[in-house]
Amino acid sequence: MQHAASASLILQEYERLLRSLGAAFSEIAPDGPEALFPEFHQRRDRMRETVETITPASAELGLTRCVENFLCYVSDVITDALIARPELLRTQEQVTLEDVLEHESIEGFISWAAERRVAQLSFKGLEDIAQYIKKRLGLELHQEETDWLKLKKGVALRNLIVHQRGVIDQRFIYVTGQTDLTKGSAYKTTMKDYVRTAESAMKIVGEFDVKVASKFSITQRSTENEKWYSPGRWGPQGGQNRRKPTEGTASHETEKVERQQKS
Repeated sequence: MQHAASASLILQEYERLLRSLGAAFSEIAPDGPEALFPEFHQRRDRMRETVETITPASAELGLTRCVENFLCYVSDVITDALIARPELLRTQEQVTLEDVLEHESIEGFISWAAERRVAQLSFKGLEDIAQYIKKRLGLELHQEETDWLKLKKGVALRNLIVHQRGVIDQRFIYVTGQTDLTKGSAYKTTMKDYVRTAESAMKIVGEFDVKVASKFSITQRSTENEKWYSPGRWGPQGGQNRRKPTEGTASHETEKVERQQKS
C-alpha cells in the first residue's frame, strides 16, 4: 500500500513540475510544453500507466484487509459478550462429555463454547450476523442504514475478490443491487470502493463498541494513543468533522487513502 501511494504521490509531483515548466517556457513554446520537452511527457505517461495498473490491486488489498479486520472485531466482541454473560449461550445444542472435560474450569468451557458459536456464525452472511447480535445480545450492529449498505457492498466485494477472483456473479449483482454490472466480467476495484468501505466500517464499529462495552461491562481499548486515531473520524460522530472528499483520478483517490492512513 505504501508503494502504491508513493508512486501516486511521485506522479503528482512530476505532473506539477511539468505544469510549472510549461508555464515558465510558454513564450518560447507556442506548440505547448510537450513539444519542448517530449521525453519528460513520455516519462509522465509511463508513470501514469504504472499507477493506473497498480491502483486496482492496491484497492483490493486495502478493502479485503479492512473487511477481514471488521469481521474479526465482530467475532472478538461477540465472544467477550458471551463470556461476560454465559446465560446467552443457552440453546438446545448438545456437546459431548469429552468436550466438557477438555477444559480445566467452567470459565474455560464457556470461553470455548462462545468461540465455537462465533466460528459457526462466521460462515453466515453479514445480515445473519447482525440478526444474531440483535437476538442474542439485544443490540443493533448498525445505526445508519447508509453506512450499513456501504459496508454490505464492501463485504460482498471482498467475497467476490477472495472466492471469485473478482469475476462478477449473480449473487454480487443481487447483493449490491447494481443491475448495470455484467455477469462474467471482471470488477475493477477502485480507491473509492476502499475508502467507502473503510469509513463505514470505522463508523459502525465506533458506535457499536460504545454500546456493547457499556451493556456487558467490557473494557474498551483506548484509541487516543493509536497512530491512526484522529478526533472526528472515529466513533459515533463518524465523519461529521471530515472534509467532503472530492472525486478525481486514481491518484487523487490514493491521496485520500494516504490522508486516512496518516490520521
